[in-house]
Amino acid sequence: MIGDVALIIVAVLGAGAVYQARGVRRDRRRFPPPGKYAHLGTHRLHFRDIGAGRPTVILESGLMSTVLTWQLIQENLAKSARVISYDRAGLGWSDPGPLQRDAGRIVSELDALLDRLQATPPYVLVGHSFGGLTMQLFAARHPNEVSGLVLVDPVAPAEWHPPSEHDRHRAELGSKILRRAAMLCHIGLVRVIGVLIQSGAKSAANRLISAISKGAPADSNNTESSLYWNLPPQERAMASVFWTQAKFCRTIASQLGWLPNSAAQVVAAGKLACPITVISAGTCSPERLAAHRAIAAQSPSGRHILADRSDHWITESQPELVAHAILEMASARLDQSPSYRQS
Repeated sequence: MIGDVALIIVAVLGAGAVYQARGVRRDRRRFPPPGKYAHLGTHRLHFRDIGAGRPTVILESGLMSTVLTWQLIQENLAKSARVISYDRAGLGWSDPGPLQRDAGRIVSELDALLDRLQATPPYVLVGHSFGGLTMQLFAARHPNEVSGLVLVDPVAPAEWHPPSEHDRHRAELGSKILRRAAMLCHIGLVRVIGVLIQSGAKSAANRLISAISKGAPADSNNTESSLYWNLPPQERAMASVFWTQAKFCRTIASQLGWLPNSAAQVVAAGKLACPITVISAGTCSPERLAAHRAIAAQSPSGRHILADRSDHWITESQPELVAHAILEMASARLDQSPSYRQS
């Protein structure tokens, strides 16, 4: 009897693994990468490199995001500058990279990518959310290569160095759940959840999500989670492809788990020397607004802009504001525009 049960379990797991492998192959055919690949030796990074001119603009996405976040803004900027966006290792179309996925490793890989692309400094660095944290570290470690920094509702080092007990617990729990999800990706269970959501079987999907994310806050362990529905449409449309891959879950688990360490790396790197523009969401808490103002104040020419019609996804709700701030930084002009409100 025990032997029969074991055989059934092995058969189910094997069938799940085959289902997952076939799904990944099908997704690769249906959704080819919009850019190209650069090989760093251990893994490949997917990138989009369009436009021409100097300085080169580098776009870095948020914690779970891809080049899709920047698609429209990048095409707009490329009319007057060379603009490079990329998927961090383990995200989007990029290969998984070595763990640990902290800001230091991410910055080193971006530096290697720019070297492979023969990108000529100085760079205007642009980072959204978690990408704002990594871009601060790049600017601190490579001050002679950076002409300006534009941070779009960035994670502030002060938010995670040192982290509160609540935030530390939140990061550790999220990392634990994602490591669990990574294992279940291999047998196709996370892919099944995506199919259930797309087919409208939310009740069954919720039961599976709740089982996988045991211990998570009630507003993030079901099909109505803001983590999913707050994504821009182009990112949300690809979630059933990217989020069902083990590399995605392992990568986000590592980025979350090492988030306090990433913030500490930025603090240890010291004060930023380049011009800085920080754009804050209109929904920011007073504490985050103060942290954003402090980042901008590191530079004598630092500026803080309030995107008062936006939530965290300013790139989606006010893309013209973001593009204007980037172009203004790239051209080193200080002209004022009525399209944004300076705080």
